[in-house]
Amino acid sequence: MTKPLTKRQIAVLSIMAGKAYKRIQSQGCPLPSLADWRHGEVWAATGVTESLTQCRQEHYVPIYNRLAAYLGEAPIKDRTWSEMDTAIHKLRDAMQRYETAPDYLAAIVRDQLHLSCTGRTVYNTLRDYAAVEHVQYLMYTIINRGRTEARKMAAETGHATYEPHADPRMMPPGKLADHVRATPVDRHRSCLEAYWDKTVRRYNKEVQP
Repeated sequence: MTKPLTKRQIAVLSIMAGKAYKRIQSQGCPLPSLADWRHGEVWAATGVTESLTQCRQEHYVPIYNRLAAYLGEAPIKDRTWSEMDTAIHKLRDAMQRYETAPDYLAAIVRDQLHLSCTGRTVYNTLRDYAAVEHVQYLMYTIINRGRTEARKMAAETGHATYEPHADPRMMPPGKLADHVRATPVDRHRSCLEAYWDKTVRRYNKEVQP
């Protein structure tokens, strides 16, 4: 369960509700009291509660967009992380860490889940037709096969391997390294961070007038 709405979010929604109430009322529409009307709108947007103090973070966007429609304002996008979003993110990270092609993942999905997809459509297909548990299982499949190939390569070359993340600063919710039991290597991780710092500095220098 996500966290409750912050005081600032409740204040924003309360102000929007007051403005929307006055706008509808100015058009001659019969309305109950402001409190009763706001409770009804919150219930219509969430389906679980009529009180803003009992709403959770996932309720903010539906309530906001419902009130924004009355005021003629643009809706906002839902930027909260669902379980599927987190699972897809972790799968993408595993694919990138082991340099696995999307076509390879699509072949696994067709074989194991019997879903029609290609490398270009595999993530959207999983999001639309697969369960979170399926995506998590695919992530472990990619990791296990990637580690097998890494051990094979290490045995052939005599060089130890490590598991860096594509971008050390872009960790998904829940700490992916802890989730997959990857062993962090500080030396390599600091080198990656130094590379990103260098890239950012060069980019900022180039765009300066």
